[in-house]
Amino acid sequence: MPQNLLKNGEFEADWGEEKSHRCRIFPKDAEPYEREIGNIFVPPGWVFWFRHEPGVWDQPEGRDAWKQHDPRRVHSGEKAYMYFTFFRKHDAGLFQQVQVTPGTRLHLTAWAHAWSNHKDGPHPDDGRWSEGPGYEAGFLLEGEAPNSDWENFTFYVGIDPTGGTDPFADTVVWGHGAHIYNQYAQVPAVEVVAQADIVTVFLRSKTLWPFKHNDAYWDDVELVAKGGEEPEVHLSHEPANPKVGDVVTIEARSLTALSDVLIVVRQPTGAELPRTEVVAGRDGDWYAWTYTTSPLSEVGTHEIMFSAAGDVEATATFDCAPGAPPPRGLPRAQYERTYVLLPPDADAAWALAVVDGVWDRHRYTIGSSADDAGIGDLDARRVIAVNPGKWPSDLRAFFKEYYPGVEYVAIEAETPDELTQKLKQL
Repeated sequence: MPQNLLKNGEFEADWGEEKSHRCRIFPKDAEPYEREIGNIFVPPGWVFWFRHEPGVWDQPEGRDAWKQHDPRRVHSGEKAYMYFTFFRKHDAGLFQQVQVTPGTRLHLTAWAHAWSNHKDGPHPDDGRWSEGPGYEAGFLLEGEAPNSDWENFTFYVGIDPTGGTDPFADTVVWGHGAHIYNQYAQVPAVEVVAQADIVTVFLRSKTLWPFKHNDAYWDDVELVAKGGEEPEVHLSHEPANPKVGDVVTIEARSLTALSDVLIVVRQPTGAELPRTEVVAGRDGDWYAWTYTTSPLSEVGTHEIMFSAAGDVEATATFDCAPGAPPPRGLPRAQYERTYVLLPPDADAAWALAVVDGVWDRHRYTIGSSADDAGIGDLDARRVIAVNPGKWPSDLRAFFKEYYPGVEYVAIEAETPDELTQKLKQL
């Protein structure tokens, strides 16, 4: 079995070994400080901490929980550790600093449960009843609680891989929170890579309501070094089949919390794409990092290179295909077009009549194809149909069906000269 790197992780050591009341207090809008608090009996090897904002976050009391007094409150051995607030809320726990080798992958687990009982509940002061699950053993991950009673107690374990002693620092990596009642269950674990020769382990419980009984129980906390293998990192990309001009999102996922994450994309020519910010997030037990590229410009195989503190590395590739050719027939710029559409039997005299009527003033397009008259991705298309009755079908209906948006104008003329005059009047 891997060695537990924590001192007194099972809380079996006699309090008399250190006789500690050492507490680290985190007041609102002030610097943290340490003091001895007589009604908090701190287990050997540990330091008690709590957030302090009287009336909002209050000081708990803490002591050993003995199997001989209540076997349900001990997971293994003869005793566990418990702390509580009475008609008050708390955000509190324990921490311990551990000496390690930088780059070591560390895995933290702990067992915990709460007794969460309100004075106006259906079974006040009943040590077997907790608001939410009632008499049953309760375990739900944070975010899955069906109501606020279930949400009251949340347990967490965390590690600061830099060795800091502030549970509210950005450097602390927390596991997923869990609501645990009446019976011990394992708090969701957390895994990190040590960045210094000291790391700090945190146990934490937080309550939502000032219930009469807000009691937290902890036992069997283990910090172990994982084997020599590197943390597993999974790399993926979207879209799955990118083309030139596409923006690609790279995602890296690991069950281990990693720091100093860098994601680089190398193009087929060997040049790196401009680096952008790597965004960190969580997805259940997974830690995730995303990186969005600039638009791709090279065809061929691109290499994704992932690195993190502790010499963690991973690589993957994706192929970039040529971009789709631009659609044919699009106008270089938008313009208004008027097309004078002559009937199928019109000869050159009719075409010259159109020239006489509109060419000098308007430069209208002249032709005898209904498709030519209607086609084009233009905001303004007008068709002047000359003698439309000579077409074998309804021209107005034709344009409405096949070239919607065309402005349709019909002109009837018996002779080319009449057509010239009518066009001049338009």
